[in-house]
Amino acid sequence: MTRLLEDILTDQEREAIEALQAAQVVRFDLLVAMSGLDPAKDFRHTNLRGLNFCGADLRGYDFTGADLRDTAVSLSTLIDETTILQDADIRWVREEDLQIVTLMQSVQSARTSAERRHQLVRIEENFGRSEHVLQFVVNAANDQKDIDAFIDYVAFLPENAPQRIVGQMADLGARLLRREGNRARARTRRSSTQGFTVARVVERLEETPRTDTLANAWLRELALLNDASDTGRELRGFAVGLDLGDLANALDQLVRR
Repeated sequence: MTRLLEDILTDQEREAIEALQAAQVVRFDLLVAMSGLDPAKDFRHTNLRGLNFCGADLRGYDFTGADLRDTAVSLSTLIDETTILQDADIRWVREEDLQIVTLMQSVQSARTSAERRHQLVRIEENFGRSEHVLQFVVNAANDQKDIDAFIDYVAFLPENAPQRIVGQMADLGARLLRREGNRARARTRRSSTQGFTVARVVERLEETPRTDTLANAWLRELALLNDASDTGRELRGFAVGLDLGDLANALDQLVRR
């Protein structure tokens, strides 16, 4: 494997890699200069997510179409009209938020629901559940592709979260539910199979250990839609009477409260 890598790389590329490995500096622009990369062309349409741009001089860089989400900047980061950001996916984070971003990356890379929830607990233990922290959680949730991961996030967010936060999560949940419905129809060509998804969502919501989260509020809204008399404990038996549209409508009701 090592021999193959040596055959692929040019002498110049090997020297650039060795320079980066030996570097004692962390400033992005200095590392770029050491590696021999061209700021005017080598960062177009690249994945730079989560990099540290603190203190870097980014004048003359072309980040056209680049993924710059969760990229850290500071007051000393230099960006001007020569920094090209056309079509870039930008979500700068502050230098002091790097620890939160690092933990959120652990949440996003979690392989199981239990691991994801454990990492979210770590975030709360270290940073609490302020609106600032909650926005990082919402940003991470927006990158998720399935409804099961989404439930882990709503099981973390407090029921009394700001309406702006609730609205963003409701929009995301509606998109994911539509995707789940499309998947179900594509698999069996029958809309009736979405009932399995509904039952799974209700079951996951019922298993939420805390009682002060958006997950519990969502479950109560579903119970109201279903004319259940309790706060959702009886809902599982009625899940067959719900559809994905009901789940989305219940989320929408959280925004309208």
